[in-house]
Amino acid sequence: MDNNFCEIRIYDPDFNWLDVATQAESVLFTRELYGVGSFEIRIHPDKVGAFKLARRDNIIVINGDGHKSGIIRDFGITENRDASFFTIFGETGNGFTKQRTTVPPTASQDSGAFGWDRIRGNAETVLKHYISRHIVSPADAGRRIPNIIIAPNQNRGVTFPWQTRFQPLNEELTNIANFAEMGFEFFADIPGRRWVFDVVEGLNRAKSQSKLSPVVFRMEHSNIEGYNYKEDFANYRSTGYALGAGEDERRQIYTLGTNHKGRDRWEIALDCGSPDNINELMYYGEQRLNEYQPAKTVEANALPKVFVFERDYFLGDKVTVYISRLALEIDTRITSVKDIWERTTGRRSEIRFGDKLPNLFSIFNRREEVR
Repeated sequence: MDNNFCEIRIYDPDFNWLDVATQAESVLFTRELYGVGSFEIRIHPDKVGAFKLARRDNIIVINGDGHKSGIIRDFGITENRDASFFTIFGETGNGFTKQRTTVPPTASQDSGAFGWDRIRGNAETVLKHYISRHIVSPADAGRRIPNIIIAPNQNRGVTFPWQTRFQPLNEELTNIANFAEMGFEFFADIPGRRWVFDVVEGLNRAKSQSKLSPVVFRMEHSNIEGYNYKEDFANYRSTGYALGAGEDERRQIYTLGTNHKGRDRWEIALDCGSPDNINELMYYGEQRLNEYQPAKTVEANALPKVFVFERDYFLGDKVTVYISRLALEIDTRITSVKDIWERTTGRRSEIRFGDKLPNLFSIFNRREEVR
């Protein structure tokens, strides 16, 4: 299929085929490695498939690729003397995680949980545990979302413990994925008429490794049109006091980041629940402190010169970006891709490397543990 052509197949929530739209004015489809992606479609109401797109909870699949699929959430219509069009908004399958809270097991379900949903294992096991408990096979059948399975566990990623209770599931999975540097996704399995949850590991294609052909982005190579680089330290903390079980002077406390001294030391107290031992307290403290690291990001318009997206590099891969004006070479992961199709100009991709910069809302709404 022509890479510049955008075919939107439309299904109902149970994957029954409804229609196909091929005449959208524009399609913006963003995939996020660590969170919920989104899409926006603009189409004239008279075009084939338009009214099927303007229906909440219908499913779209772009160019037959289940990894470019999503759920329609909202739509609007704009009309005046000169133009008329629908605007359809939606989320990738990862949006299912926004519908659930991490409800811990009761004492009868797990007498050793003590009010927490706890798991220890590799990153893939941890991520799939929470999807199983809160979406696929929850204790309360009313919480189950149909037509979703979990891909076989390959036990990938680093090993660590995790605990949560009454947190938004999407935020918890984002924290886990960031900590483990492993993404996740729900992709559409059209023949199977279902969503499949799996992790996204990514490959190391940075200049500093020698196993794979390196992928290097720099304006001098004419493979990026322009870039926006930013470092954000607004939420930064270098040293954390991990607070565990007990009260007053009996409370377990573990200090992280003690190598930071004087004016370079930014402190924060980290409520880490009731870990079983000091080693788990250390792990939980590291996880919480990881949420307060500086955000460094490069947003760039990638050009299909030398390297072609989804041929030479993919979402989740680690690559090298060189910023000559700062003489700065960064090995960084591709954490977001926005594919843009426009009837007049065809397709282009906007790539984000590294962290998603926080906004004021995220800064002032840091998660609070429910005690």
